Amino acid sequence: MFELIDLTKRLNADSLAYPGNEPVLRIDRVDVGDPTCRVSRLAHLDLHGGTHIDAPLHFVSGGTDVASLSIRLLPLVLVATHSRRIGPEEIPVDVAGCAVLLSTGWERHRETPRFFSGYPHLTPAAAHALVGGGAALVGLDTPSADPMVEPHEFPVHKILLGAGIPIVEALCNLSSLRRADGAIWFGCFPVPIEGVEASPVRAVAFVQPGDTPRRG
Repeated sequence: MFELIDLTKRLNADSLAYPGNEPVLRIDRVDVGDPTCRVSRLAHLDLHGGTHIDAPLHFVSGGTDVASLSIRLLPLVLVATHSRRIGPEEIPVDVAGCAVLLSTGWERHRETPRFFSGYPHLTPAAAHALVGGGAALVGLDTPSADPMVEPHEFPVHKILLGAGIPIVEALCNLSSLRRADGAIWFGCFPVPIEGVEASPVRAVAFVQPGDTPRRG
């Protein structure tokens, strides 16, 4: 028996987008001639809005798209950190085949413009450590694995996605996993849209009580 913990940010018409982008979500209601029947249509959806996954295609020409990502339950390694620049010294040694989720506490800003400014991020050296350790997926409670600074070169994305490691950004409720008692597994489920590099996901932690948790 598993306890399920939802790690997903809800989306609505007021959800904040990256600065300079269109609003994340716009929904129209379709008139089908029957007032009792509700039919909605997505007029606009930012595939990088809210809790979402970046597939290798995001920065790798010819890379894996969202529809081709494997759907797996991965052992979860939680790294709790207060660093703004997360270096290799904070990456656990035993991450092979695991989803490595970084809990920085930044999720507390997720409904404010501050969420997109000055957030914690990985360093390229940490990204190389994750690749070298064999991580299967990397996730954060921040809007990006890279800092939002000029020039926008995205080295962490290029290192991880270049190694075939998907990135899940803007996770929520990671702080609750610090108190979880048991082994934890991670699953995230994108919309399988062919030919695109990202998708909103439903991200879930599966806690198996009684087993030894894996934490960084």
